[in-house]
Amino acid sequence: MPLNKKKLLRWGCELSLLVLIVGAVITWQSKDMLSADGSSTVPEARLVSLSGEVLPLAERGKRTLIYFWAPWCQICALSIGSLQNIEQQDLHVVTVAMDYDSVESVAAFVAEHDVQNTVLLGTQAIKQDLQILGYPSYYLVNEQRKIVAKSYGLNTSVGIKMNNWLAQLRESAEKP
Repeated sequence: MPLNKKKLLRWGCELSLLVLIVGAVITWQSKDMLSADGSSTVPEARLVSLSGEVLPLAERGKRTLIYFWAPWCQICALSIGSLQNIEQQDLHVVTVAMDYDSVESVAAFVAEHDVQNTVLLGTQAIKQDLQILGYPSYYLVNEQRKIVAKSYGLNTSVGIKMNNWLAQLRESAEKP
């Protein structure tokens, strides 16, 4: 049976309403995180990686997604796989384990979920400095280490890519 215009219009309205509601919830959840208008800068912190290297949270000159998660977080377990679909040449991805009981629990989570990205061991100071309120959370940082997008809660690769694209559009519109 062919779809009539009335049904298509109703589905379009319902889908638009759903997108609007989801967007409002995400905005509300992340309201207490650092500003994503380019006025906040990620500190020049260096953290120990799961492999024992000391690495920067975000490097100047690299557009970076900094993804905060906890090994006990079930939503993190559901969404961390979406990071594998982020194109590495466009966006450097760093994951930061937070509120963990032991390095072994972080390693177990990484192995269980086949995390391929850089894994840093977060600290309470980083949690406080970056106003991480829960997990998963992320900040998208431009080449100058300015925060240009943020999110708190369940994430998808499509949502992350869309936030990156929208942030790049805003940044290019602001350039003289």
